[in-house]
Amino acid sequence: MERTELKAMVPHGYYKIIAQKAGTTTQTVSQFLRGNNNNVTIEIAILELLADLAEKKRGLVDRIKATN
Repeated sequence: MERTELKAMVPHGYYKIIAQKAGTTTQTVSQFLRGNNNNVTIEIAILELLADLAEKKRGLVDRIKATN
C-alpha cells in the first residue's frame, strides 16, 4: 500500500495517537506519510490503528443489523 493511500485512510486527528503508539512525534508521522522518511514502527502503528478501526466498525454494523 502506498503512503498516499495510508494518509487518505487515517482519520483526521489521529496523527497524535499514531505518534504515541510509535513512540515518536506527530511531525515525524506527518513526514513519514509525506514520504520524507522511512520508519517501520510508524508504518506498523498506522496499520494496527486502521485494522482496529475497521474491526470496530464491523462490530458496530453487526450490532445494528442484529437489532433490526
